[in-house]
Amino acid sequence: MKLLIRVIIADDETRICKLIEHLINWEELGMEIVGIADNGIDALGLVEKAHPDLVITDIRMPGYDGLELIEKAKAINEKLEFIIISGYEEFAYAQKAIEYGVKDYLCKPINQDSLLKALHRVKEALKAKTRHSSLEQEYQSIKKDVGKIRRSFLHNLLLFPEEGFPENTLAEINQNYYFHFQDGCFRVMIIKIDGQGEAKPSTDEISAQLTETLLTALSEVTVETEIVLSNSSIVVLINYAPEEKAKLEAVFVKLLNEYKGRLIPFGLMVTIGYGTEVTELKAITTSITAAQGAIDDRILKGVGRIIEFSQAPTGAIFNADRYYEFTRRFTKAVELVDHTEIKKVINGLKEDLSRQQVSGSEIKRLVREVGNTYYITMRNSQLKIEDATYEQTTLEHAIDNCYALDQLFQELTDQITGSLSKLMADKSQKNVSQIKQAKMYIEQNYMKNITLEDLGSYLGFNSSYFSSFFKKETGTSFVEYLSKVRMEKAKELLKEQGLRIQDVCLMVGYNDVKYFTKLFIKHTGLKPNEFRKLFA
Repeated sequence: MKLLIRVIIADDETRICKLIEHLINWEELGMEIVGIADNGIDALGLVEKAHPDLVITDIRMPGYDGLELIEKAKAINEKLEFIIISGYEEFAYAQKAIEYGVKDYLCKPINQDSLLKALHRVKEALKAKTRHSSLEQEYQSIKKDVGKIRRSFLHNLLLFPEEGFPENTLAEINQNYYFHFQDGCFRVMIIKIDGQGEAKPSTDEISAQLTETLLTALSEVTVETEIVLSNSSIVVLINYAPEEKAKLEAVFVKLLNEYKGRLIPFGLMVTIGYGTEVTELKAITTSITAAQGAIDDRILKGVGRIIEFSQAPTGAIFNADRYYEFTRRFTKAVELVDHTEIKKVINGLKEDLSRQQVSGSEIKRLVREVGNTYYITMRNSQLKIEDATYEQTTLEHAIDNCYALDQLFQELTDQITGSLSKLMADKSQKNVSQIKQAKMYIEQNYMKNITLEDLGSYLGFNSSYFSSFFKKETGTSFVEYLSKVRMEKAKELLKEQGLRIQDVCLMVGYNDVKYFTKLFIKHTGLKPNEFRKLFA
């Protein structure tokens, strides 16, 4: 009998729980609801008793809120998956949820399609975890296949580096995985194949052919060698005597030249990344990371060469004022759907990075951050990208396979502008974006004598059409919304003791103190000086 994925629903609104329960054919999806809770404390109790695989939770609940529930539930079962559903769309919640590994952050009102997609993504994630947990079983089943067992050792180190090196001695590794490792030096090399050529045979087939040459060439200068193919790369783990280092490096120079001659006719390029040399096998994960870093550096140093890992300064760029300014400009450009400005700020970031000592890995990490910022901005702007997960996966794949700085940032630009163009083709989404732009314009220019004509012109509408459009989409008129923004700002300014009433009046866009006072009373029920006495 097929095991069902066990689900708990936690929301303080009973109707929401019932909605989620009845929106989905859970049995057909391979899931079952094993508990419903209306507060965080009871939900945590269900986690302990019912042993769920997935928790669907609201952000705001009595007892523990959604994020507290996730943190405490993870302590019970770190493999537990979560979907957050909330009417609170603040960036901080989404960001924190992502840090906790939450699969999706869905906004109320809930619809069947978005919930179903989220559940499918969780289902795939749980399948992947199941596959991972079955590795030991797989090992037992292939015990007679020595080659496969040997390759699995390196493959698992590549796929799950966070798990660290197995707690075994060198002798135990040799026995369990049929190696002949000896004390000496250990190193990982990555041979990366790039290009858009019409390769016949395929890139994977070419990689398989190159490994035969590689094994033959290394057999005379290494004690032990293992090779796996991963993402158009040949990953090589070697064990050698210290005195063979020079010969080994000469072999790789010779292989690089040979590979280039074989690959150029197919329109392909080859780069070799050297990981750091370590003297203990248990430190090999360090060499793996370094080899990948060296390969990532090809976007700066070029392809068709051997690149040794060099530790460039890391992390500083992410805290720099210029990156904060980039994020501010980029987010604004995205919210305004300004393709020209998006291209401009991304190109500016590329030029800035090209002048700094930043590693290829750091640059790729930064590009991933920019991509994440785009999708979070879309979510916060209430713009729904139906294929967001697919788009993000596509971008990740593109980033991984970029081999030049210009190519990397062009991929980023194309992905974002393409996503926006597709989104704006949807009239309802376009309306949401235009209202967002209008509100932002008002909030940035409330202190000026702005008119309906000014705003309409800014968005490309005539004033009459825009007036009705704005009221239809927001439920309030342009004048009412502008007045509300000004009054809210006035409330903030009145709390500052150094400002006079007439100063505040001018700072929020009014020249007549009496008129300002009249509007303030209408908005708050208090005169400006009365408000200050109560709240300053």
